[in-house]
Amino acid sequence: MAGSGERVLGLDIGGTHFRMGLCDQEGNLIAHESLPTASLPNAATGLRTLAAKLDPNRDAKVAVAGVPGVVDYVASRPVFAPNLPQGFLAELSGEAIAKVLDRKSFVINDADLAAIGEAHFGAAKSSPSMAYVTVSTGVGAAIVIDKKLYHTRFSAGELGHSFIDSKNARASGEGSVEYCASGTALGRIAREKGIALDNEQLVIAAKAGEGPAYDLVNNLARNVAVALANVVHLFSVETLVLGGGVILSGDFVFDLVEAHFMDLKPSYFEIAVLRAALGDNAGLAGSAGALTALGA
Repeated sequence: MAGSGERVLGLDIGGTHFRMGLCDQEGNLIAHESLPTASLPNAATGLRTLAAKLDPNRDAKVAVAGVPGVVDYVASRPVFAPNLPQGFLAELSGEAIAKVLDRKSFVINDADLAAIGEAHFGAAKSSPSMAYVTVSTGVGAAIVIDKKLYHTRFSAGELGHSFIDSKNARASGEGSVEYCASGTALGRIAREKGIALDNEQLVIAAKAGEGPAYDLVNNLARNVAVALANVVHLFSVETLVLGGGVILSGDFVFDLVEAHFMDLKPSYFEIAVLRAALGDNAGLAGSAGALTALGA
């Protein structure tokens, strides 16, 4: 584990943005930079370019990279990341990043890293157990118990790919939480019903009480709540931290999700439902708590 005065390089690597931040051990983001992922010929170029800007004196002894996909924690490498350029995968193992940056490096699922940020420094820093769920284009989730990330050899908590509609469940993803309860799902269902509004317009119309829009948004909120209830039944967490563009678009959607969840949750204990506090920087901040969370 890094010393209390040391800094960490955190990476949040996605299909759109290749981000890096320099953090202290309290999760404070000292500086950060980003590049368009599509502009990079390879991952190594992004790593070298951003590290040279953020840490020219090489103060950070550890780098932690969050990637959007399934991670093999034993090998410290992504094994499935459909939203990244596929040529990047071999370059994003802990071993490969360490060679480029010349410092100890780890790879973590991006939702896992954001959950670590919220558990150690954000909304759930006072909670002994939490589930982090992000609802945006897709649905991501992770579990942190006693500040330790729950995982097997592979990243766990792939809530978006679990099924909540058994009648229409397909290996292609139909019937899954993402298919029924993501921002992408909201837009798709609106188009299927002939409603020519984007997601932001749908939420505004639903908040104004317009029937068709309200029904769509309310149904999405209930599907999210069903998924959350399943997480609580499986892991008995005491806190749910909700993030992502759909949830954080305003009080209206969050309140709908919370109301439906309270109707569905286990009756035998109380669960706090909180908004994510760190926003887009949760993963970068999480890099400061990653070694503790992984027991490394």
